[in-house]
This record gives sequence, structure tokens and C-alpha cells, in this order.
Amino acid sequence: MRTLTLALVLVGFAFGCVSSEDVYVFQNIVECEYSKEDLSDMVYIIKLVFNQKLMCSYDSRLGKYVGYDEYGIKNAAHYNSQGWKMKQRKDELETLCRANARFYVNSTTRKMPPIVTVRPTEKAHYGQLTTLVCHAYAFYPQAINMTWLLDGSEVTGDVISTEFMDNGDWSYQTHSHLDLVLHRGVSVSCRVEHSGLEKPLVVQWDSTSLDSRTAKLAVGCSFFLIGLIVAFSAAYIYYKRKHRGFSSLPLN
Repeated sequence: MRTLTLALVLVGFAFGCVSSEDVYVFQNIVECEYSKEDLSDMVYIIKLVFNQKLMCSYDSRLGKYVGYDEYGIKNAAHYNSQGWKMKQRKDELETLCRANARFYVNSTTRKMPPIVTVRPTEKAHYGQLTTLVCHAYAFYPQAINMTWLLDGSEVTGDVISTEFMDNGDWSYQTHSHLDLVLHRGVSVSCRVEHSGLEKPLVVQWDSTSLDSRTAKLAVGCSFFLIGLIVAFSAAYIYYKRKHRGFSSLPLN
């Protein structure tokens, strides 16, 4: 039998000096009990408790309140005489118990796989210390496992993970940071395991932009060197021709 419980506690104080006898506690405890997944055996129970003593209770199987002491019996008779209250209790079996139980069941069986991205915190460079971040968004339930891989081998050090953040829509996000020195040809990946995934998700960091930037730098340097060689060659040829011209002049 599964039970969803909601308790409303009211505490009263007498004016003046307060002693243990001046304080009273009144509890209105609502319980929704069921065992079947279709909630067809739902039972709605309300317990009215004064100073830890059960005064009276409502049970949807009986459809009325039952008192257990002098004041409880009087209160039960009063509540049972109120047609609007009895109708409200009957309706609450569906609107309070079954509605919340369905929400609870759906929340425990619902699975949302994470959206995963990997990117550096700032512009990355080969041969320099860089921080990569693996972002996992919009997943449910909260349990998730994130690991880093270098060429397929798990990284155990230099990893920091953030706390889980509630997105406010029954989904979560978390982030894992990896500090490393990047090297050309070494693949860096983030592996994520979650109940919403059929198998672990491995997202590799896309180094295309870094490789492209490096290639552009190499091409730029090549053109610069070619330009220097051409300029030097032209200057050398000009110098040789000019020197040859001075050498061919007749002497007086």
C-alpha cells in the first residue's frame, strides 16, 4: 500500500507567560492510500488530531466521519450533518487524491534524456591550458553520470562538476569542467549516462574551428614568407642589375 500524506498543523498560544500547558497542537492529516497502478483502490482518509490524540476521522470507504472520544463524536456528527462538506470530501477523492497520485506516478516514471554540448570557456589554443565544459540540460530524473574521455580513456583528475540546478519545469541541468592542455590529433569527449538514454551518450568536442584557425594562421604565415622571399629576390635582382650597369661604364 502506498500513501501520500499532507498534514496541516495549527499551533495555539495563550496570552501572557507560556508554559507547556498553555500550548496546544491541532493536526489535520490527509492520507491517500492505494496499491494498484490504475488507482482504482484509492482510499481517502482525514485524521483530526489534538495534542497527539486522534479525535475523529473521515474514511472514503465509510463515506462519513467517525469520532473516538466525547468531543470527536460531537465533531463527527456535526461534519456528517453538513451536506456540502460530505460532497466536498467525496469529490476530493478524485480532485485531491487521484489527481496528486497520478502526478506522482507520472513524475516517477517520466524520463527526459539530457541535451549535451561541449565547448571551451574561452578561445582555445593548442599547447595551452584550456577549460572545456560539458553542459547537460533538460533531463529528468535528476540522477546522471558525466565523465570525460581523452582518446577513449577516462579522465580522473582536473574535473569539477557543478551542483544540480532545478529548471522549474521538472527538469534539471548540470555542468562538468575539465582543465587540460590541448594537443592536435587528441580527441576529447564527454560521456553521459542517464536513465532516459538507451545507451551512454558520447559527445566529442568539435575542434574544427581551432583547426581552421590554425590552418588560416599557417596559410597566412606561408604567404608572408613567400612575400618576403619574393621581395628579397626582387631586391637582389635589382641590386645585381644596377651593380652590373655601374661596372660596364667606360673609364676616363
